[in-house]
Amino acid sequence: MLQGRVALVTGAARGIGLAVASELARAGAHAVLHDRDAAANEAALAPLLAAGLNASGLIADLADPEMPGRMREDLNARGFVPDILVLCASAEIREHWDAVSDRALAMQSEVNLHATVRLIQTFLPGMIAGGFGRVIAIGSVQEARPNADCLYYAATKAAQTSMILNLARTVRAPDVTFNVIKPGAILTDRNRAVLADPAYEAAVLERVPLGRIGAPRDCAGVVLLLCRDEGAYINGAEIAVDGGLRL
Repeated sequence: MLQGRVALVTGAARGIGLAVASELARAGAHAVLHDRDAAANEAALAPLLAAGLNASGLIADLADPEMPGRMREDLNARGFVPDILVLCASAEIREHWDAVSDRALAMQSEVNLHATVRLIQTFLPGMIAGGFGRVIAIGSVQEARPNADCLYYAATKAAQTSMILNLARTVRAPDVTFNVIKPGAILTDRNRAVLADPAYEAAVLERVPLGRIGAPRDCAGVVLLLCRDEGAYINGAEIAVDGGLRL
């Protein structure tokens, strides 16, 4: 299905990123698992390689403005030119609205916004030149249902979505699409701690019409559809994977 494609998935050592990278590798793409944690990245790669799938790792801290360019140099040296870019890495710092720190503002801006622009500037030209490209941002249900502890995180994810929709409208390149997937309450490492509180979990489940917490794999199949020929005419979509939590 995706033989010959190279998929760069940021933040892919765990959670949604790992589920997406694994799904794309199973579909025949060479999955490049990016993360800033080398040990976690190696552990994530091991089962994929053991299964005979095409995958490799890429270590970079997206808070560093120079990293996207270095990532491209690293991949070029290995003969990889990504034609699928899944923007999954993000910084979420939970602070109440009246206590948002300068550190939180800076980190979330760099990773969620600035790195998005830099990665697209780095890899989109190759997609346009090659005549095929998929840029998929992993957004958040908090764009529609924010909470007081994620004031700035929700704002950065909404801004990221605006960027993707802008590109979907203005790039106008054949077979190059831009879409956003918005997960809801997904059982990732990031959410596991708060969902471990029975009262908090019960409150979340009360708001989810499907009555369950999502799994990372719930997002992976949607990404696969967008990358396949069957999803080639989906452009500028905001796809909620949240069990109805946004409603």
